[in-house]
Amino acid sequence: MEYPFSLENDDNLIIVKVEFNMKHEAHLVLDTGCTNTVITTLEAQKMGFSLDKRKTTTVRTGSKEHEPAKEITMDTVECLGHIVENLEILTFDVAVEKNKYIGYLGLDFFADKKLTIDFKKQLLILE
Repeated sequence: MEYPFSLENDDNLIIVKVEFNMKHEAHLVLDTGCTNTVITTLEAQKMGFSLDKRKTTTVRTGSKEHEPAKEITMDTVECLGHIVENLEILTFDVAVEKNKYIGYLGLDFFADKKLTIDFKKQLLILE
């Protein structure tokens, strides 16, 4: 399936609409350099996740820093017509642009799909 995108924002990011657990819509940056899908701690809490007793791991950010992150599992994550069940997502105070996106959609979401980014036609092609 094909989905149009635009690079109208200042950072030339591809921002996609994502639905978590069939009830929470949000925008995330499609990030092919991000191994895991990541959302902010605040957004995870808004979705009803208690993070106090969650497993903590360490992630290496794009700036090569190591940050502590909590792991949560979403029952369903839907984007670009593709649904992934029981996706483990990392939460930490990741840098986001307020009111534009709440995290990053990583490669784990596309593990069993072929994703093509056609910049010339400004299309995402998901097979």
